[in-house]
Amino acid sequence: MPQLQFWHFLPQFFWLAVCFITLYLVMAFVALPRIGSVLAQRREKVESDLDAAERARGDADAALAAYEASLVGAREAAHKAIGEASHAASKAAEARNHELDGEIARQIEEAGRAITASKAQAMESLSGMAADAARAATAKLVGVEVSEADARQAVEAAKDA
Repeated sequence: MPQLQFWHFLPQFFWLAVCFITLYLVMAFVALPRIGSVLAQRREKVESDLDAAERARGDADAALAAYEASLVGAREAAHKAIGEASHAASKAAEARNHELDGEIARQIEEAGRAITASKAQAMESLSGMAADAARAATAKLVGVEVSEADARQAVEAAKDA
């Protein structure tokens, strides 16, 4: 193996030093600054993205708070509207009940008059029927024929007594 021969060591060390220094200089002045700038750009991008995300979260929290506040306001408005509608409906129902009460009272009064008229007519008819029954009973029991006017007069007298 030629690498292990001593007289080849010096030229190998020379070329090793030349290659090492050349690679070191290329890395130090060309590659590493570019890599460093790329890393710095990435770091700045990540930091700006994190800042933007934090601002977006703040905006989202503010929007959520505004949404919740508007939701509370909408609920309060809905409860108020429901209360007003309920109050208006109860007022309308109360007015309708008063109206119906008046109509029912009128119908009861009319029915009372009709009952009174029917009762008077029935009593009048009953008086006529009682007079006829009294005439028939007198004719059958006593054998005397009583006039219709006398029978009515007797029934009226008995009714007043």
